[in-house]
Amino acid sequence: MARYPKLFEAGRIGTMELKNRLVMAPMGSHAWDAEGNITDRMIDYYVERAKGGVGFIITCSSSILPESRADRVANYDDKFIPGLSRMARAIQEHGAKAAMQVVHHGRLLSYLRQQVLRPEEIDVVGASPVPNTSDGMAPREASQGDIAHIVQGYAEAARRIKDAGYDAVEIHGGHGYLITQFLSPLTNKRSDGYGGTVEKRARFACEVISAVRGKVGARFPVSFRLSGSDFLPAGITIEDTVRQAPMFVEARADALHISASARESTPWQFACYLFPDGLIVHLAEAIKKVVRVPVITVGKINDPGLAERILQEGKADFIAMGRALLADPYLPNKAREGQVDEIQRCIYCNNCLILEGKPPVDMPKGRRCTVNPSLCREKEFALKPTGKAKRVMVIGGGLAGMEAARTAAQRGHQVSLYEKDDDFGGQWKIASQQDSKEIYATLTASLQRGLDKAGVRVYLKTEVTPEFVVKESPDAVVVATGATPRRLDVPGADGKNVVQASDVIANKAAVGGSVVVVGGRAVGMETALALAKRGKKVSLVTMYRLGENGAQQGSEFQAGGGGHSRRMERNIFLRLRDELIEYGVRVYPDSPVREITENGVYVVSDRELMFLKADTVVLAVGACPQNRLAEELKGKVPELYAIGDCREPRDARAATSEGAEVGRQV
Repeated sequence: MARYPKLFEAGRIGTMELKNRLVMAPMGSHAWDAEGNITDRMIDYYVERAKGGVGFIITCSSSILPESRADRVANYDDKFIPGLSRMARAIQEHGAKAAMQVVHHGRLLSYLRQQVLRPEEIDVVGASPVPNTSDGMAPREASQGDIAHIVQGYAEAARRIKDAGYDAVEIHGGHGYLITQFLSPLTNKRSDGYGGTVEKRARFACEVISAVRGKVGARFPVSFRLSGSDFLPAGITIEDTVRQAPMFVEARADALHISASARESTPWQFACYLFPDGLIVHLAEAIKKVVRVPVITVGKINDPGLAERILQEGKADFIAMGRALLADPYLPNKAREGQVDEIQRCIYCNNCLILEGKPPVDMPKGRRCTVNPSLCREKEFALKPTGKAKRVMVIGGGLAGMEAARTAAQRGHQVSLYEKDDDFGGQWKIASQQDSKEIYATLTASLQRGLDKAGVRVYLKTEVTPEFVVKESPDAVVVATGATPRRLDVPGADGKNVVQASDVIANKAAVGGSVVVVGGRAVGMETALALAKRGKKVSLVTMYRLGENGAQQGSEFQAGGGGHSRRMERNIFLRLRDELIEYGVRVYPDSPVREITENGVYVVSDRELMFLKADTVVLAVGACPQNRLAEELKGKVPELYAIGDCREPRDARAATSEGAEVGRQV
């Protein structure tokens, strides 16, 4: 605590006393049911974060009107109050204060309505009839009657939150939702009292805040979340927001929660590993200078030291963390107790944003995390001691093998881990060497510490054969032998000028001045960008659309499961795409390779053969599972499990998840 005195200092928002300055940002679990009801899984998710020591939890946003509901918690009828209340009490019982957001999605409902039951009931209304960039659909412009109805909807939803026993309410006025659509000159083309000037564009937000205040009373804390900037040309700027912020306070907001982005600029909201830490703190700092209420900052802050500096320098009053608390719900307690090295760091891979299932028919059961396999499965993933200790052999020291070994040993099994290389990590070790991915190495280090603490016997530089396994006679064998880079089945693919992206990343392969990178998903895009930054002339070719996986297997950011046209996480894709443009990388989608020669590549583009000159051709076309050992061990050991990429090349999230599941199953 002495190390972070400001972070663990008590704070106040309105009448609400908080035990520290750490806030859980409102990141939805996606664990509600198809009607938007609170589930036990949701409660478990928030309870774990409350136990972890955070002072204030702002839960996910909730739909305020039946005709504006989206894939969110439902809060448009009093019948939902008992469920909301159950979650509030569970959070409070473990020492944290609780708030819930209220939101109207506005024009975004044109495509979000497909995610809910009875989509025909949804009324798509916006500040102005400006089409969505996602689907080209324009909302109808909100009339004065619509505005009054929606403002009342916000107020009634806030009243339900108060009635449910929450400590505060937060109005969501950012991220491209309806209030943002009024605030932004890009989406507000009105000429009445709600548009035209910076002040008039803030009128709707002020009316919402005032109506909420009138409904919940003077002493119930009201926070207003907004985008300090949407980082779009001719959009919301911090200069505009600085002028509007005092108006929101005058409307009686008790705190301002400063985020960033609109729908078209969400990479700033879900900043991945490609962005610097604390990338939007400057927005909160600017607003704090013009208001006298607490200001909450957010955005890629997972280091208690950084959080402390922000507070000490007076840039904000509270620190909100989202994904950092998904990765490690006990981050606050660990920081307070001086156990910073024990924190499981969020690596900002954005795999938690890739949701499983398709609502409303197959609702996702919750988010998943590469670093924390128990996310949204807190109760079912609670470690239970084994009834009978087994001798368990884990073969492979990548993410899947390390997680399986650690988990099995923590349960009481006698575990031995064998790795043929001289270090842990496998393909993840290579990924950690990429530009901007240094933080990836923290996951390997965390898993290795877990092996040591759990008492796993480790054997490096040891290649395991079926004969060795039979001789050792373990009770259970977990094979996690990973995958190797895939090669192209075209003429010239074995040429001296052809190298694998993994070798380029690991500095094991020389690259000439002109390069063709084959493969348009994460590894291909990242490698092309890294080479372009080094001054190479780079072309990127892919047989699918940029960012898609098609029928190939084994990309780092694959969404999991089977099927075709799997895409990278959207925000990572957009950031990489923009940087490829900035550094002049020429991209050729839908252009399969036909032949590689000693001085270039023949591809088919628009049904025509095209030649691209290149000194070096870099392959980033996926991976092949290394499952031979698993096949050879069938029928030779009592229990056999194959996990991770040796089962099917996928992403790191699948590897750690399978390792955790098998470690609990064995």
